[in-house]
Amino acid sequence: MRARTLADCLAEERTRLLPLPSPLPSTDVVVPIAIDKTAFARFDTNLYSAPPDYSEETLTLVADDRVVRLLDGQTVVAEHRRSWGLRQKVESPEHRAEIVRRKRSASASTGRDRLRIAAPGIDVLIERWVEAGRNVGSMVAQTGKLPDLYGLDVFRRAVADTLECGTHDPGEIGVLCEKHRRAAEGPLPMDVRLGDHVPDRDVIPHDLGGYDAKR
Repeated sequence: MRARTLADCLAEERTRLLPLPSPLPSTDVVVPIAIDKTAFARFDTNLYSAPPDYSEETLTLVADDRVVRLLDGQTVVAEHRRSWGLRQKVESPEHRAEIVRRKRSASASTGRDRLRIAAPGIDVLIERWVEAGRNVGSMVAQTGKLPDLYGLDVFRRAVADTLECGTHDPGEIGVLCEKHRRAAEGPLPMDVRLGDHVPDRDVIPHDLGGYDAKR
């Protein structure tokens, strides 16, 4: 009897094989996924970034052996190369840039609100910064140090003088603060920065009479 080859066996068996289903079933992992407050989704042991608009929302994660996608309905909102490492962070540069932009904007907004409380007329000064093309965040940060250094009364006078003169430079506001401080014979401003390890930064004065009584 002639020896049968593999090709002969395959040709014979083909007539008995069932056809593949059409379309082929998907082998992708498809699961709902929670996006944390830092705009990351955890899949396996790794983190994948999502647009910050989806922080603390639920998206659909679709993953194969090469790509991880995050979907809002049928819309792909993020796509990453799948990591097979452990505890890796896979982040899109666009997502990081948007988070940084929002943090800077929030910080500037908080600083502006603080300045509005310190000097109600400060909005006119902020408008001058915008019109002059100045970096408003930087201007707010520089000006925001002055109320702590000189006190609200001196700061408000300096802002009023600046508005009256029609100028907008933070350096000039500092000069005016120093002018009003000297006129009032106030204490020298000291920018003391304590570390985060200091639990209580306020010193409460105590009656020292008791020390004399113990002598």
